[in-house]
Amino acid sequence: MKKLYATQDQALPIVSVIIMNYNYGSFLPVAIESCLGQTYPKVEVIVVDDGSTDDSVQVIESYGDRIIPVLKPNGGQASALNAGYAASRGDIICLLDADDLFLPERVTQVVELFQSAPDVDWVFTESAPIETEDIALDQLDTLFETIRAMPVREQLEKIDFRKQLGEGKIPGFTPSTSNLCFSRRISEKLFPLPAIKGLSGMAITDLYIKTPAVGLSLGYRTTKNLGVYRFHNNYYKNLNVDKKRRMFGEIYTTTGYWLKQNFPELGKISQKFLAKGYATYRSSSYASDRCADADCDQMLQTYLAQSPWLTRLEIYLMIAYYRFRLRFKSFV
Repeated sequence: MKKLYATQDQALPIVSVIIMNYNYGSFLPVAIESCLGQTYPKVEVIVVDDGSTDDSVQVIESYGDRIIPVLKPNGGQASALNAGYAASRGDIICLLDADDLFLPERVTQVVELFQSAPDVDWVFTESAPIETEDIALDQLDTLFETIRAMPVREQLEKIDFRKQLGEGKIPGFTPSTSNLCFSRRISEKLFPLPAIKGLSGMAITDLYIKTPAVGLSLGYRTTKNLGVYRFHNNYYKNLNVDKKRRMFGEIYTTTGYWLKQNFPELGKISQKFLAKGYATYRSSSYASDRCADADCDQMLQTYLAQSPWLTRLEIYLMIAYYRFRLRFKSFV
């Protein structure tokens, strides 16, 4: 693979890292420092605060012009991503949750992959799971060395999953938010996201972003750990099974609905997401908790009304299938 520094600095693409934060002020400095410490020379760090009530704003302001701050009222994850993307100017967009962090070489290696194949529009990496107590700002170098020494079977593959996803097959290689990077070319098709907050604040998540990216373009996936996924008691972990089903149902129903609206060519996968999400939503005792911008019943009815009778029948059958499966599973 051609190395970056064989070219002049002026020819290198700008990389925008969008950090999304909500009440993670205690974790935010590590995330920001990991981005400012990249070996790649042309990185802009955009930190979006989605109406935090802790000391996050003070942390962000302490970095001055070393970062691009975006402070906004609370609107949910999708609205935060939209605000960060609107502030970006990079040729490559990388996402990072405020409780995670990047290894110093991550952006360099991601850019090398993009430069090696002009037809590639996304690069997905992996992150090493690390407990919070093992992450300290003044010991990041030691942590990074530990991660580099971890025994990982590194695989790199160029993936064209467009046909399979078009047929409704769910990709099993798409990682979480902090491992996603996209070209500006595909990002312009993905953004702005539907700014749907829902009950959880996350009705539209990275599922909506990475699914059409994989369905519309080629990309690279590497199993190399180029980041850190922080283990801690976050919002999701503290939910009981019933609330998790409600949240999962909302996310998948909303994603399926909006994929059909914005990417009709991905109809098969949107049907599967909608049916799986709605079945899970109806399997929760919290299904009666309606949400104005993510009403699962209304989305299902609108989707069905826009579909031919055979598609409606397929969706009803899938909903019945998923509801039957949920009787024998502890979650989804």
